[in-house]
Amino acid sequence: MTSDFFTKDDETITITERGLEWLEPQVTDISGPVYAFTGEANPVAVAASMARLSRNPHDLRKILVSEFGVDPEDAEQLIQRVVTAYGDDSVAQLLCIPLAVEDASNLLTKQLEWPRLLSYLEQSTRYIYFDQRGDDGRYRYHIPAGLDPEVEEEYVSVMDQMFDTYSELVRELTDYVRSNNPRPDKDQDPAGHAGWVGATRAQACDAVRTLLPAATTSTVGIVGSAQGIANLVKHLLSQPLEEMQETGWRILEQVRKVAPVFFERVDRVDRDLLDVENRVAVRRAFSEFHEGMLVHGHQNLAPVTLVDYWPHDETDLVARMLYATGLTTDGCSMTVLANTIRGWSESDKIQVMKMYFGNRHNRRIKPGRAIEKAHFEWELIGDYGTFRDLQRHRMVDAMEWQPLTPFYGYDVPDLIKEAGLAQKFKTCMNLSGNLYRYMLNGGFVYEAQYAVCMGYKMRYSFITNLRELFHLLELRTSPQGHPGYRKLCNLMYEELARVYPVSAAAMLFVNRSDNLEELTRMSSERGTAKKLQDLGIEIQD
Repeated sequence: MTSDFFTKDDETITITERGLEWLEPQVTDISGPVYAFTGEANPVAVAASMARLSRNPHDLRKILVSEFGVDPEDAEQLIQRVVTAYGDDSVAQLLCIPLAVEDASNLLTKQLEWPRLLSYLEQSTRYIYFDQRGDDGRYRYHIPAGLDPEVEEEYVSVMDQMFDTYSELVRELTDYVRSNNPRPDKDQDPAGHAGWVGATRAQACDAVRTLLPAATTSTVGIVGSAQGIANLVKHLLSQPLEEMQETGWRILEQVRKVAPVFFERVDRVDRDLLDVENRVAVRRAFSEFHEGMLVHGHQNLAPVTLVDYWPHDETDLVARMLYATGLTTDGCSMTVLANTIRGWSESDKIQVMKMYFGNRHNRRIKPGRAIEKAHFEWELIGDYGTFRDLQRHRMVDAMEWQPLTPFYGYDVPDLIKEAGLAQKFKTCMNLSGNLYRYMLNGGFVYEAQYAVCMGYKMRYSFITNLRELFHLLELRTSPQGHPGYRKLCNLMYEELARVYPVSAAAMLFVNRSDNLEELTRMSSERGTAKKLQDLGIEIQD
């Protein structure tokens, strides 16, 4: 077989000079064993070429040239044939698509971030003032569809009052924080001044963000495989709130403009919609479950509960640690190792564990994967704002949360009290709680969650392995972390230390101190400011 781009016989493919000219801008190296694909390469063609690897012995670059070095009119047909012949599930894992969702309520953002195999960034309530009105004259909040006219009128009225209070307090608190922390000279220390601006704003936003309702809208950036995005669409379509269903259809519409061949099954009634229908049916079945079978009330209000953990003896990890070192080259099985270690002294087992944890010079140096054997089931009660931060951890299992309500109460942040703004804060929280009850009594069970301020507490649970706990607890107790999740993660650490003392002792970078500097983000904001300054970008007050 011969073309302008390549020649092919039974055993070999040879790329012609013209083929190399076509290929060169699409890969970083046309001959070396390691190369990356550039922005010039068609990502769908790259994904389909990779899918051919399982049945094609040739260099991936040669596959790309021979299969897709053709006219654009023919390329889509070739891609569809490859995808259909070699399995769209596996190919869909190879195509990465970035997308954005604007004006997403905070209820929607958590559902967008529910799938574990996608990556996310969203506008942060810790660094941005949410006190601006849009072109339509409204604050940044979502109005759920289907409300009765009188309910919608009350909803809008209360939302405006809550945002008025937020806007007033966030500016007052920023002024209060700045009046109590000396301003570095802008000319003599520009990075320090810019860092001070960011740190003081973050300190105020940290406290006042608890007044923002779950209806608050923001932008979410999402990057992930076509397969992950298809699963996200199915998840959204199965949700009870119209905002989520509508967003699912919109995502599907837009990603089909990028790679339609990978999303052909999502809205087929004989394929992916069967999955959606099953999820909806399961939810309805549980909602109709006999009330007498369930226990009501708000028992166990402890902020952190270690529900269960496995194995119960942390030295049971020693066998896996030895197995993972590769020293058992004589073929010693895990069973033989475990039986042998049972006869060891406790001190010998602990010595192995300490050797395995090694010398950790900073929190980014993690122990090996042997400790992923240990799992811990947690239940937390904390405000919705801190949940938003902890929910973004990808390496957790069974992350589940209960619907938002005001019934677990709230705490007034210390900074709000110090500034003399506690009464205004409480008035706003009461507005939220009353609106929730009004909507709930009106039959808007799911929609009432939009009214709940982020400062109200909620109940959620998840399971994490020990290696992920090193990351989660050391990161979320760092000085620049939000005080709400610092407290929860320190309580988690205490529970871990009670049952796994050797492992907890190896978490050298869990910050247990309450004596934090006044501006907890000053150092990191200074560093960010310096980088922006080098790029010629000025931070505004």
